[in-house]
Amino acid sequence: MSQPDFVFRGHQSAVNCVHFMCDSRFLVSGDQDGKLIIWNMLLKRQLTSITTAHSGAILAISSTETTIITQGRDNKLCLWLLEAQEFSGTLKLQCTLDIESMNFCKFSSASKWIVGLVAGDTANAFIYDVEQDKRLTFSIERNSFTRMGNRQDTPMCLLLSCTDKLELLVGYESNTLQGIELFVQEDTVDSCIKYTVDLPHKEPLMSIDMDIQKQLIYTCAADNNVSCLAAESGNGKVIRTAQLSHSGSSHIRCFASANVVAVAGWDYALHLFTCNLNPIQDVCFHRAALTCVDMSSNCKQPLPGIDNELAQQRWMSQPQWIAIASRDSRISLWNTNRINQAHDSVGA
Repeated sequence: MSQPDFVFRGHQSAVNCVHFMCDSRFLVSGDQDGKLIIWNMLLKRQLTSITTAHSGAILAISSTETTIITQGRDNKLCLWLLEAQEFSGTLKLQCTLDIESMNFCKFSSASKWIVGLVAGDTANAFIYDVEQDKRLTFSIERNSFTRMGNRQDTPMCLLLSCTDKLELLVGYESNTLQGIELFVQEDTVDSCIKYTVDLPHKEPLMSIDMDIQKQLIYTCAADNNVSCLAAESGNGKVIRTAQLSHSGSSHIRCFASANVVAVAGWDYALHLFTCNLNPIQDVCFHRAALTCVDMSSNCKQPLPGIDNELAQQRWMSQPQWIAIASRDSRISLWNTNRINQAHDSVGA
């Protein structure tokens, strides 16, 4: 595939992150200049934007039902309330938290919880309860042995999951991955390291993701390796690896509903694999390194507050989308049906 179905061009600098929210009715994007844009996915146009949501680059975006969470290079984590109408919307800043962003480690969220690094102290992380507005800290300090002796290992990636328990994956600069179970009490957080595993990467870890069943963990790094680990075994054993043609990737996502693992490459291509890491195809369109990828929901609900029957029909007939962000300031949208056609010819 060489031409996307749609291209969003509202940014004037590198787009660092994209995120679908509200049953994929909206796509949220953030760029190197701190601009935040909300896109209406039915109309394929901007709903609203904030030119200086952060005084530095926006590094990461997530959301709850109506709250958008952004992390900036300005060491701020912002929670925004989105009030959306049919053709317009407003963003209201709810609260701001301090967070460490200087080493580019991004926050992670699950359900009502947010985890990030404590500002100025990468040996500690915080967990924030959005509903109760409560923030607690806990240690993720780890030392690694180098030729220069023991030193503190820097966290590079965080991934929080919340099913029947809270679990946090921490990827360190030494390419060590730790699985940690968290126990949140009234005023404290207890943590228990479940496993520690050395990853098959030769360069710093860049991104982590899990499948929806929380059984498989996927990692990518500044080298050309992609790895898959078995989380359900309790020891994080590496079970599969794949190699990219060129070194460097920014983001990895597992979209289990489509049996697709997507890797955003520095070589301008989105590399698509099955969940078993069998290659499907490369998506090449952008003219600069890719930074982020997300996939819209496959479950369509009627648009709330919209009485127009034609608009509802158009919405219900929308395909599932892959959104790709790039340093060329553009966001491309791709119909997953086109990917599925290539997928059918590849064994799972």
